[in-house]
Amino acid sequence: MNQEQPLQNLNIDGALIREAQIGQAGRDLHQIQYLTVNESFSLAKLIGHRQVKPPSGKEEYRFREVLLNKVKQYWIKGVLEKSLYTKGLIDLGLEERLDAVKRPSSIVQEIPNESGQTLPEGKSVSDVFNQMGKGRTLLILGEPGAGKTITLLKLAQELIARTEKDFSQPIPVVLNLSSWGNKQQTIADWLIEELNSTYQISKALGKVWIEDQQILLLLDGLDEVKIERRETCILAINEFMQEHGLIEIVVTSRIRDYEALSTRLQLQGAICLQSLTFQQVNQYLDRAGEQLEAVKTLLQEDTTLQELAKSPLTLSVMTLAYKGKKLEDLPNTGSKEERRKHLFDTYIERMFKRREYEPRYSKLQAMRWLIWLAQQMFQKSQTVFLLERIQPTWLSNQVQKILYQFVNWLVGVIICGFIGWLIHQSPGALIGVITAGIPLTWSTVEIKPVETLKWSWQEAKNFLKNGLPGALVLGLIIGLFFKLVKTPFDLKTGLQLVDTPFDLKTGLQLGLLYGLIDGLILGLLGGLRGPEIVIRTIPNQGIWNSAKNALIMGLFGGLLGGLFGRLIGEQIFGKTEWMQLCLVFGLVAGLVFGGGQACLQHFTLRLFLYRQNSIPRNYVRFLEYATEHIFLQKVGGSYIFIHRMLLEHFAQMEPVFIQPSSQPIHQSTDRNNALTEFNSTNNFNRDTPSQTPVEKNIVCTNCSCNNPVNFNFCTKCGRRLNQPLSRD
Repeated sequence: MNQEQPLQNLNIDGALIREAQIGQAGRDLHQIQYLTVNESFSLAKLIGHRQVKPPSGKEEYRFREVLLNKVKQYWIKGVLEKSLYTKGLIDLGLEERLDAVKRPSSIVQEIPNESGQTLPEGKSVSDVFNQMGKGRTLLILGEPGAGKTITLLKLAQELIARTEKDFSQPIPVVLNLSSWGNKQQTIADWLIEELNSTYQISKALGKVWIEDQQILLLLDGLDEVKIERRETCILAINEFMQEHGLIEIVVTSRIRDYEALSTRLQLQGAICLQSLTFQQVNQYLDRAGEQLEAVKTLLQEDTTLQELAKSPLTLSVMTLAYKGKKLEDLPNTGSKEERRKHLFDTYIERMFKRREYEPRYSKLQAMRWLIWLAQQMFQKSQTVFLLERIQPTWLSNQVQKILYQFVNWLVGVIICGFIGWLIHQSPGALIGVITAGIPLTWSTVEIKPVETLKWSWQEAKNFLKNGLPGALVLGLIIGLFFKLVKTPFDLKTGLQLVDTPFDLKTGLQLGLLYGLIDGLILGLLGGLRGPEIVIRTIPNQGIWNSAKNALIMGLFGGLLGGLFGRLIGEQIFGKTEWMQLCLVFGLVAGLVFGGGQACLQHFTLRLFLYRQNSIPRNYVRFLEYATEHIFLQKVGGSYIFIHRMLLEHFAQMEPVFIQPSSQPIHQSTDRNNALTEFNSTNNFNRDTPSQTPVEKNIVCTNCSCNNPVNFNFCTKCGRRLNQPLSRD
């Protein structure tokens, strides 16, 4: 157990509060600052949630242990230990930036402004964080590629080790803020969803942990939130901290993107990662040996290359891209952006030539799929890619989206109609078509997998109360439909009887029975909840779990439908053949609502994307291929680009078009408008010089954002930019 810091009494507005001892420069006043800043903050809430509750029982202990292990496996072993520059990582200098956060005016007046002060050499972010005491909150700033994420993960590594020794400590959880901007929701609601989708924690358990303040939030990438939503995101984080005063938080952001905002985070402290010094760069290159002698020689006199090398990421990329290169092969002219582009182009080329892995795809195919994936993630402000999270919004145009909806509906209706025909021929086919067609017609566009099943009487009661009346009304409508269409079928034989229509009484009886069965199935499905925490390690596991659960619920629904058909159809209505029809009702409804709808939507969408050559047929195999070639990293069952800068590099490239011919040469314009040649022999030539820019920026006609002249897509809205005409 960690020893508690000494406590002292503080009297604020007449209230006597025991709080952690105030540390250097008042950094331990975080809890009290919210009592000063926000008068509506509840003191009772602070006192009531002051202590982090220890695990209660073996089940609670196991949940915490599983979550901690997931964070460790996903981010420490999956990302930190496999990152480009973890080995031989240079200790980065730290600069205190208290001006970057908003603190109460009373505290600012009493504490001297130490912003811009360089911290002692060897002092790590963990040291700074640990000195803050209880309720600590920290902002980590830095240039692109400065190592913000790696620094965050190194902090997570130490916090995980601490919690493994004492499970009563808050559980460190790494999340990326980029997905917050896609929905209008509070940070608390977003956290519940992210804990569920990223770590497979049930929403009920996630809500309890947040309310009891049992997690420590490590939020990466504030700058990756959509630019028009960043101010709102900061306000949402501030509001969340006011309501959850003891949850400890660390946030990272690119410094220029953060400084461009008018709103500031109300955090306890802020630090900025300093760039590497020229001496540190030389020491790093010396350890690499003769393979980087040309880079070291050019670095002595090339100031532009020196600026690039100050970033730990680009320095690491240099060691891979320029390893073994001769001095004459290295670029020694051009702007910093052009040199960075050449560096990443060379890195991509070098990774494609990794001989330890068999080339499963042509370079043309791999480039096309990587560019498409990067552009989709960039435009939708996503950093983590989950295969089961692909949505119809990823289709290229509205026509495709409409066609996708129609094909999805048609395939579902055909499959369910065929199931009904196998059970009771033509009447069963009609029932199957109607049972599947109505929910598929009114289904939401968003794909929502049904991953896990666990019973809850309370949830079932609520769903039955709300769902059964609606289902009965729907059944009446279906009964009237049977009457209006004058269904020409004999229920016993299934043969056509043109002169024997479906009478109104029979139609209403069957409709009411359908509504009763459908309502009960939906109510019972509402009572089926997932376990509190699930272990997910393979890609697309959510969809495959949905398929398994669809079969389970189909069998359950069929059993329920057959039982009601026998008890009600035969005993009350005297229709002996209705057991089979109700079996179709229950079986199809269980398949559709139990997860079959999500599976159908997902695989139909995958088919459409495959047909337009945006993704390969076996997407998981390609994602593993991209991971082997160090373009992506695997995080549990999801994937991320090795760095945001590489994602942005791919996103700014023109799509690669593949044409069927014997020896085609494909040209695409990258983000510097340089012609990129591809041919069937896998030659990848980027030596063609880029066009000389004639203006400093391009204004997007959609959102009026200023973009560099060498960009093809807007950095704000993702729309294609109109390139300026060259001048004579």
